[in-house]
Amino acid sequence: MAEYETEEQQVEALKDWWRQNGMAVVGGAVLGISALVGWRGWNWYQEKQATEASDIFAVVQEAANKNDTTALQKQTNILRDNYASTPYAPLAILHQAKNQIEQGENAAAEESLRWVLKNSKQDTVQNVARLRLARLLIADNKVDEAQAMVNSGMTDAYASLTNEIRGDIFVAKGEIEQAKEAYDQAMQAASGAGVEYLQLKRNDLGS
Repeated sequence: MAEYETEEQQVEALKDWWRQNGMAVVGGAVLGISALVGWRGWNWYQEKQATEASDIFAVVQEAANKNDTTALQKQTNILRDNYASTPYAPLAILHQAKNQIEQGENAAAEESLRWVLKNSKQDTVQNVARLRLARLLIADNKVDEAQAMVNSGMTDAYASLTNEIRGDIFVAKGEIEQAKEAYDQAMQAASGAGVEYLQLKRNDLGS
């Protein structure tokens, strides 16, 4: 499994995977259900939902790239209200949460990320949501909840980011030795510029 140093890398990798395989995955699941229940229209309906959701998600991406908050919110709400069972709705809401954070709407972003955690069935999406929510919780001085957020459900591909956030949590709690250890573990799992950034955070704590 690839290792990711930023949440954006994770999201982009997931979007690329879905562009290449999403329809095949949906189609395979649909065929299995169709054979099981004998419902001839199920295949058509699910493919229709996936196609429509994919088209709307493309608009979401464009709105996010243009920082068009109004269009982003409108299209994301459509996906959440009408296509929540597709993988595109959680991805869209990740975009929305990022926009909300940039706008300083942390409470709204927290609500969006909790929706993703509740509704997404994809590990990558779940992990990105956990990391972003943990950062928000730290900023809101909810460090115990943030710690619980990253202490379960995270995979090795996210080791650097997870340990960095653990370090931030320990710093917030005044547990400096534990923070040093967490940053050291984060550096071991990182590469490139990520190591330099983590080293700066580690150096701030002293030897």
